[in-house]
Amino acid sequence: MINVLFVCHANKSRSPMAEGIFKKLINDSGISNDFTVESRAVSSEAIGSSPHPETIKRLEFLGIPWEDMISEKINQLDYRHFDFIICMDDQNEKYLKKHAGIYRDKVYLVRDINHQTKKQNIPDPYYTLDYDETFNLLMESLAEWVTMFKLHKLSKMIDLEAYRITNQPLFLSNPSWYTWDTEEKKYVLNHEASFDAVASYKEFYKEEDEN
Repeated sequence: MINVLFVCHANKSRSPMAEGIFKKLINDSGISNDFTVESRAVSSEAIGSSPHPETIKRLEFLGIPWEDMISEKINQLDYRHFDFIICMDDQNEKYLKKHAGIYRDKVYLVRDINHQTKKQNIPDPYYTLDYDETFNLLMESLAEWVTMFKLHKLSKMIDLEAYRITNQPLFLSNPSWYTWDTEEKKYVLNHEASFDAVASYKEFYKEEDEN
């Protein structure tokens, strides 16, 4: 079981939105039973309140229940329990690493999944008023997080820096070439895959087996 926690300032807009999107993506991939997913705040200002109405609107668009999402501040037990603590901006990251102690290596910026967006923040729509921008950026980054977990066979032992450097293998560049096998927990190519895609696929899983 992989325990994932999303964190933003107040747990009202970005982190519940990320929680919902991530749940949708892993459910669509048939791997939701391998995860627990929650969200928290770094501040106490909105504790006990529901997500922002604009966040609720987007969660409902995804068909994700939000009624049980109540703003809650991260606590010391959370740092120990969760395997990945994924935050929205550098201020969240600074707070979390300051308080995480020996668990500070569990803290990541959500946009750090890709070397091209490393160290970039997810804008807080409470201030920008652009909830669509925040939603779209989260969809983009969280899809990459899900892909990363799949490529590592849903392992907790992931070197994010190494993943960023190698990035996605060629066979994943065209969604029509592959499906995800939920039982084997690996990608499977189909007859539409190109010669180069097949070579990339064989090389990737050969290296994985050797490791």
